[in-house]
Amino acid sequence: MSPSETSSPSPEVEPVNIPSSTPSSFDEDVESSEVPPEALIPPGTSVTDVWYAETAAGSTILVAFVDPGTDPFRLEHGLVVWRRFPGEAQAWRPVFGSLDPPERGVVELHAIIGDATGDGSPDALMFEDTGGSGACGTWRVIDLAANAAVFTKKTCDTTIDLSSDPPGVVVREAVFAPGDAHCCPSSTKTSVLTFDEAAGGWTVDSMRPAVGSSMARTADSQLSQIMMMEASRDWGLGPG
Repeated sequence: MSPSETSSPSPEVEPVNIPSSTPSSFDEDVESSEVPPEALIPPGTSVTDVWYAETAAGSTILVAFVDPGTDPFRLEHGLVVWRRFPGEAQAWRPVFGSLDPPERGVVELHAIIGDATGDGSPDALMFEDTGGSGACGTWRVIDLAANAAVFTKKTCDTTIDLSSDPPGVVVREAVFAPGDAHCCPSSTKTSVLTFDEAAGGWTVDSMRPAVGSSMARTADSQLSQIMMMEASRDWGLGPG
């Protein structure tokens, strides 16, 4: 199974990375709660989770699926995002997708629905979990209204959540001092990232230094600015 190019379901929406064999439509013009998730994924796969969002572009269903196999650590996982087109013959159509082949070692897909981009419309904060003691995996923000992935980052020993004030994401990174066991980092560094498309993407809105670090005991604004610049570099943020 691989992402396939498909024709646009409407002049306003261009499908992105729809996994092959995904049904082209669900033709009943019904509420999202009445759409069976099993009808929205490739044949032979199984639904692992479902999320719903009412976005500025319309009702949306996100369906995570897995292609069954014998090795739970080498399974193909995927995601299909469906959007409702009320009053049209093909009332529900897939508009966005992603696929993790077995070699990526993804064991589960997680999602939080909320406004990550600050436009007032729900987005999807996804985590492609590869497990392990470091809780490694890939984080993505999908702008559901714009039908685009606007953030992708592979991490270990890091968690990301939604920020409500300001709208964005909160990144918490484990900080290991020399001699720390992997189970027990000395502290955690917290950053808030916000999205501004006009400015070129994501920026560091604020940052809280790791507790116990020399930076945490310093109120110097210039050092804080340097720290935020370093975070922007580490996360590959800014224009481009």
